[in-house]
Amino acid sequence: MQGVLLHASNRLEILAELLARVLGGPLDPMQPETILVQSGGMQRWVSMQLARKHGVCAGVHFPFPVAFAYDLCRELLDDVPREYPLSKERMLWSIVRLLPGLLDEPEFTPLKRYVRDDSQLKAVQLAERIAYHFDQYLIFRPHWSARWESGAPGGDFRLPGHMASEAWQARLWRELIRDMPGEHRAALLDRAIASLNSGAPLPELPSRICVFGIPTLPPIYLDLLTALARRSQVHVFLLSPCRTYWGDLMTRREQRRAYRTQDSTSEERPEDATPLAGLGAVGRDFLELLLDRDALETKLYEKPDASRMLGRLQADLLDLNSCEEKIDFSDSSIQIHCCHSPLREMEVLRDLILDLLTEDPSLSPQDILVMNPDIEGYAPMIQAVFGTSEENIPFSISDRKPTRAAETIRIFLEFLEFGQQRFEASRVCALLEAPPVREHLGLDAAETGRVLEWVRQSGIRWGLDQNFRRNAGLGEHGQNTWESGLGRLFLGYMTGQAEPMRGIAPLALRGAAEQELLGKVTAWIDNLAALWGRLRGTHAPQEWRECLLWILETFFAQDRTQAEALLAIRTAVSDLTKDMGNFEADGRTMLHLIRKRLDESGGESGFLASGLTFCGLKPMRSIPFRVICLTGLTSTAFPRQDLPPGFDLMTARPRPGDRSLREDDRYLFLESIISARDNLILTYPGLSQSDNAEAPPSVLVSELLDFLDKCYTADGKKPSEALRFRHKLQAFHPDYFSADAPIFSYSRQNLAAARALFKSHAPRTFFPEAIPADPELPESEIDIEELIRFFMHPCRQLLRKLRINPAGGEEDFPDEEPLKAPSGLEAYGPLQTLLDRTLQAPDADLGELLLAWQILPPGHAGTDAGRKLLASIHSLAQQARTFIDGAKEEQLDLRLHLDRFRLTGRIGLHGDRILGCRPAKTNARDMLSLWIRHLAAAAVGSPAQSLHIGTQASFMAPAVKDAGHTLKQLLLAYERGMVSPLPLFSRTSLAFAEARFAAKPKTRPQALASALKQWEGGYMVSPERDDPYLSFLYRDQEPDWEDFMDVAEEIFAPILGGAS
Repeated sequence: MQGVLLHASNRLEILAELLARVLGGPLDPMQPETILVQSGGMQRWVSMQLARKHGVCAGVHFPFPVAFAYDLCRELLDDVPREYPLSKERMLWSIVRLLPGLLDEPEFTPLKRYVRDDSQLKAVQLAERIAYHFDQYLIFRPHWSARWESGAPGGDFRLPGHMASEAWQARLWRELIRDMPGEHRAALLDRAIASLNSGAPLPELPSRICVFGIPTLPPIYLDLLTALARRSQVHVFLLSPCRTYWGDLMTRREQRRAYRTQDSTSEERPEDATPLAGLGAVGRDFLELLLDRDALETKLYEKPDASRMLGRLQADLLDLNSCEEKIDFSDSSIQIHCCHSPLREMEVLRDLILDLLTEDPSLSPQDILVMNPDIEGYAPMIQAVFGTSEENIPFSISDRKPTRAAETIRIFLEFLEFGQQRFEASRVCALLEAPPVREHLGLDAAETGRVLEWVRQSGIRWGLDQNFRRNAGLGEHGQNTWESGLGRLFLGYMTGQAEPMRGIAPLALRGAAEQELLGKVTAWIDNLAALWGRLRGTHAPQEWRECLLWILETFFAQDRTQAEALLAIRTAVSDLTKDMGNFEADGRTMLHLIRKRLDESGGESGFLASGLTFCGLKPMRSIPFRVICLTGLTSTAFPRQDLPPGFDLMTARPRPGDRSLREDDRYLFLESIISARDNLILTYPGLSQSDNAEAPPSVLVSELLDFLDKCYTADGKKPSEALRFRHKLQAFHPDYFSADAPIFSYSRQNLAAARALFKSHAPRTFFPEAIPADPELPESEIDIEELIRFFMHPCRQLLRKLRINPAGGEEDFPDEEPLKAPSGLEAYGPLQTLLDRTLQAPDADLGELLLAWQILPPGHAGTDAGRKLLASIHSLAQQARTFIDGAKEEQLDLRLHLDRFRLTGRIGLHGDRILGCRPAKTNARDMLSLWIRHLAAAAVGSPAQSLHIGTQASFMAPAVKDAGHTLKQLLLAYERGMVSPLPLFSRTSLAFAEARFAAKPKTRPQALASALKQWEGGYMVSPERDDPYLSFLYRDQEPDWEDFMDVAEEIFAPILGGAS
């Protein structure tokens, strides 16, 4: 008989070397080696180490402890099913089935209060928590289950709350196992241990079992390994930070507990101040549990090189030194960086890594590990910094949840969530824009953009149709629904006209291609409506399975790029619906269950894949790297806090070896310290971006700094001062590029920005010189409408010519129907259309058209709002009719030759009158538009009276003597403005001109001061400089105000005599 063979070392490489030697010993060549690990990352690392040693790693099985224990029970015991019948997943559905029948019993009163709102999702989530804790009880308190089954209390609970929690849990447990096919884990392990301890012959067992790199195991698994050691070789390879006995070290919490319960006069012992006491509780308890079971320990410790601070820290931990005198260091093996944001953390980290790679040619990205407690939150920043880095450092990101990292899975869940939504335009369009969906429909970007334009134009907001709204209890009307919007498109397809029919305003389509596109989209909306119906209510598992697989077939492209994600979804759906039994779930519950199942299937893809590895801060990751970086170490993110539910009985009676998120993270931090070979880099976002105030880092960082301050100095300073760097808000701060900078940046882009800070701040212009004119065009042909558009906004037309749009893209889709009448810019387009329509056809039914556009609130509110809008239109229309005096509009053709310019186009004339009419306040653009038409008519020999009518004022164009000359001046300004910015700004230029040409004219400086109120803005006046086109062109400089005044005078001087 022999016990467990314990091999302890502070170097995982030494343990791996020993493992390779152990595996080199004689063994049946047909029997695979068994190495227990607790993470896929450790399995990969061990495989690579064995392959380096033996040339190949084959015939090695890497089970997790739970799977190994169950497989061993199946080998030792009879009638053990292939699949464990009481897994958390299966236990969940048994609890869901049992709870409703038990809630009326007195013991279950606390649970009844929790689920009293009859929420199925809440009941399922409660069952998940109960199943998890029952599973933990079987592993960490196996005797409780046996006592509960016999009707006795499981533990010595004294508080009324704990006693009440045990009462209902014991009763539920008895009901749970009553119909269970087979035994639960605790009973199986108990029988297996008894079988191994007996002298009876047993089936052939593995000749050798190795446990590698696992920092802790439940006591019952240690009992199993101890019993197995009677029959087979059992090797435990344990990474341990200390080679002296440290089982009696106490954490501060344990010291307080001992102070309260035993010796109130005891003082803190010096050795308890070591980081091992606060960080090493997990490893300390595990080592004690092993030694209590008479494990035979072999010590393989290696003293680190103590010439650098990191090595000295590891050596002091190894020998449990009490730091009687301080030692001074001048290296950077330990660094702590405080930044303003996660993005700045990654920028700083990139420069630190580049510096290490530059200074040490033997270091490669594969030698560097970056861990973060919130890898999901940091993944976009990692991609933004390292994915676009000029230096192209190879990297991979591991531990991301599939529901966040895989776009196909994320879109699938959005479809599943759709049943809880209102068919909002924004959600439907977001689904349509998703690449897997677009590929399935065969839509390109232009076609997708056209569909989005249709949705905006047709006024679709939410709801499928009128019945949808009625069933939602939100009105009896079908306005702004998908049915009404698509109806407008189909009517436009069938009639091709703009006149409303039966209250529907058609939207015209552009040819056969758009007709085919409308057919595709309509069929897709029909499928989406069918999905919405299938997701409502509760359904049996088989129905859910068919529905979820139908989503994949109906909405997703089935190509190679999606194959892996689609397979993961199909597998999760199949496994989940199989586990659910006969449970009928609603949509919210199914969404929760499938999302959880998909996240649990994620694994550790990407860990140690290639290059620099980014991963989550997870336990069981004690793999050595030359450089280890721990990022995101805020006080709230790390260590994680234990937040057990009130019914968790293990927290009432904690024992050594119990799992604790907080203690797991503390031990992970300790393992990271001893696993870093050259450098340990810690970063956290601790500086405010608004006022530079500093927030504390993780308590573990503070505890480490306290110990470093106690034991060492860094160039004569406290390590907490010398090793901690407070970074600048911006990556291009000049301090990062000075010769004596402690932290140097390798970014060429940031260097250029830093240099720019020291250069002369002379104004920079987007146009240092004019765009060259085309020499092949001796004569410029200009359409009058193009000339008018130019003078509406010269800078906008110039940038549009260059295909620059600083105004941005489309606005978000509104998801609510109109609740008030449109106003401002929102109302301008419809009102202008109504005004034009009534001028062309005085008898037109504008009310029908207004309602058909679906821009008014439904019901009486819309009727009242429409009446007010039409009243304002009729007032303008009456003024316009009075001016034109019944004359019909005729078109005057233009063919004007003015030196090298040729002005073409058409002007609308009502007899000898030109009318401009707009349902808004008359402004400079109205005046210039009318003025250009006025000049063109006069230049071709058809002088006219020209009037613009607005809501607050009118403008009558003055008579002009030499219209051709004046028009030529405008054409010259146009020519100039299409190759360089013309400083003509609608409101500011008019304000200047009105001041200059008033009855009491102001001087140019006085007029400019008055005009700048429009440019700069003020009370109730928006700054014209904030116009996106103007701010783009003049963002680094002020306009040339002398040139501005010259242009304003030249353009407006002939005009202002007619203002009224």
